[in-house]
Amino acid sequence: MTDAASDATRLAAAFEAWLEAQRTARDWMLGAPVPHTEEDLAEGYRWVTRLASLAQEWFVERNDPFHPELFVSQSARRKLMVDNPDVTYWFGALDAAQTYRLRGVRGDAAYVGLTFGTPVGKGAVAGRTGTVHQTHLDVFGIGPGEPVDVWIAPTRPDGVDHWVPLHPDCGQVAVRETFHDRSDQRPSDLRLELVGDVPAPRCSADDLAPSLEFAALFLSFVGMACDEIWRGASASVNAFSGASGASHVESQESELRSHSDADMTYHGGLFRLADGEALEITVRPPAEPFVYWGLTTTNPWMESFDYRHRRTHINDRTAERNDDGTWTLLLAPEDPHHANWIDTGGRREGYMIVRWVLADEAPLPEVQVVSI
Repeated sequence: MTDAASDATRLAAAFEAWLEAQRTARDWMLGAPVPHTEEDLAEGYRWVTRLASLAQEWFVERNDPFHPELFVSQSARRKLMVDNPDVTYWFGALDAAQTYRLRGVRGDAAYVGLTFGTPVGKGAVAGRTGTVHQTHLDVFGIGPGEPVDVWIAPTRPDGVDHWVPLHPDCGQVAVRETFHDRSDQRPSDLRLELVGDVPAPRCSADDLAPSLEFAALFLSFVGMACDEIWRGASASVNAFSGASGASHVESQESELRSHSDADMTYHGGLFRLADGEALEITVRPPAEPFVYWGLTTTNPWMESFDYRHRRTHINDRTAERNDDGTWTLLLAPEDPHHANWIDTGGRREGYMIVRWVLADEAPLPEVQVVSI
């Protein structure tokens, strides 16, 4: 077989795998052990199209570590594995042997975390998967409105103050920019640059075929991850359980959890309500200062409920605080006339999570079912 014929065969096989992965994601969605109300089902089909769109952009268009792009992966119309509406999620591909610079201007967000890890969805690298290094911009003393110039390299370049060591197993960086109120907090303006000259990219079978294969693998990974989250939360119905991101990274119990932000603590569970019921959630502050907590509610496909038109999430600044320093939230399918109402849009079952940022020994939220 000629090289051209071999390339054509390889591309055809990779493209067929990409199409089959979308059908497999649809089949998993239809058979998943989760609620399938009329709205859930419609959102499930839409979820598959959104996954395909994200995988195409992430792994086909923007996964070149020699021409890196820091791009926003999620939005109100494209969501992934329990997205937080308070967070802008940036991703960029890295090659562990190269040197990069993260440049731009820091915004007003409470936290800009940098999570360096193995390529998501590809499995273990050198026996481990997930986060290999965690830091955030405040570590470098970079405040709101100040310039960002952080070097990312295997060894510290001469004369450089702001440096992140590039672990030999690292293949990506995830940036989580966490806001309390997007309406009056400026976003960061960040870009990822490779240090050194490289030839302009070209599209070839050697590049495109593995990209399509990776995109197909990603669809399978996300389906399994959503199943893992829902099944794991089934032991905490109308309750919360969880652990710190650092402990998930260390334990290596699953590829999904090993990609946690090690600066965060995650407390999740399912809510399940009967007619006329609501979930009263009490959040208590930890003993030591913290940066942020936020509660997010999602559908069975681990997509946040539509926060464009309802208040489906809340945080420590947007929630009204009690006189004793705690917060009392009311999660309900209809308006209970409560200052801290979380609107499920009529849904009586879904997933909920509270994320803490830079909080030592964050307490589990307390929950009780009450009548509306």
